[in-house]
Amino acid sequence: MDESTLKRHERLQGLQRANVDAWRGLAPALDATGLDANIKKHTGFIKRCRANMGPDGAAQLLREVKLLKLEKYVSEIVPAVLEGLQKCKTSSEFSAAIDVLSALHARFPIQFTVPLVCQALKQLPPPIIATLAAMPPEQRERDEQARLSRQRPVLRAVSEMYLAGLLWGLDAQPGGAGGVDLAAALTLSRSGPSGGASANGKHSAKAKEVVQQPGHCVLVGVLQNLLLGDREHHLSIILATTFAKALRADLALGDGEIADSCACNIAAASALDDGQAPVVSADACRRIRALLHSYLDSAIERQRTLHRGLVRMRESQEERLFNRGVVHAEAKAKLERHTKALEKLSDSVGLLCEALGLAPPQMEDPASAKDQLGIVFDGPSVPGGDESSKGGQWEDDEERMFYTSLLDLRSKIPPAML
Repeated sequence: MDESTLKRHERLQGLQRANVDAWRGLAPALDATGLDANIKKHTGFIKRCRANMGPDGAAQLLREVKLLKLEKYVSEIVPAVLEGLQKCKTSSEFSAAIDVLSALHARFPIQFTVPLVCQALKQLPPPIIATLAAMPPEQRERDEQARLSRQRPVLRAVSEMYLAGLLWGLDAQPGGAGGVDLAAALTLSRSGPSGGASANGKHSAKAKEVVQQPGHCVLVGVLQNLLLGDREHHLSIILATTFAKALRADLALGDGEIADSCACNIAAASALDDGQAPVVSADACRRIRALLHSYLDSAIERQRTLHRGLVRMRESQEERLFNRGVVHAEAKAKLERHTKALEKLSDSVGLLCEALGLAPPQMEDPASAKDQLGIVFDGPSVPGGDESSKGGQWEDDEERMFYTSLLDLRSKIPPAML
């Protein structure tokens, strides 16, 4: 383990102890009599939360958390903080934002942290396949890009909150902390804003069953919502890659890494005296790792299926071109779409493999699968070059003369016999 990872784990341990103490009501309380109640200062604080929670703005926000009353403005601070989190991109920005969240959590663990988590979950619904299928291709691509752009920072923020102990109160109390219905929050996360009452009813019982399971944690539930129903289309593979790349060292997600030692390194500070559950458990690490690896396996299987389909399509079109001398534009367009889909999935699979420390799968080159026909849609019929540069399609002049210098029978046979 390198020095930067050790420092990160030490920092997380300090945050975990402070945040778990806040969940348990053991955090030192501020003297409310000396806090500032100025409305303009509170408005400015909310604006700064919305605009910049990175290193540049975090220092001032941390000072103001200790100086302002804030109680009457928590309901406005929650959406402002969530908007600020969505603007974070780098690890340093997320680290600074978690420091601000921890400071607010120390003062308002129920009033602030619980609604923040619930609102964050609502931002992480999986895509609705039926809705996407009804859209034109261009609009579908735009909507998916917008969804991924919105969800990427939120998923990273929820993951960092989990490591810092900001979700411990919800994980340690399966029924929900502070009156929150965690099962309802997960149901909203799964069905999305357009899921409707039937979708909520369908998933509500399952969500209640899930949150009551021993060892359940919010982060595992979020990943299950995003990935378990996405094993056929892999629309969220970019989210899985971003998550694995950022938290591989923290959760032992790579191949051959030991979840128990990793969890011990991160959660050493959370071994509570009264036997409470740790912030980051080895079981949660193993479940997250198994979920990501299973999702990757399904993506690789789909990649192989698309690859085999592409080989068959090319062979079919080459055979049609050989027999009939033409391939319709519609067939060419279909082949092009299939090729682009395979290339996109292959790139995504390669990135996820890299994030998990695995070698990308090797696929047979479709161009060499059946190269003996040597037929292409444009250009010369000889694979790999110009006919003139290699003497045409003949091996030598003698072979060319044999096939091209044909005897004209009309010069040898009387016309009456022809």
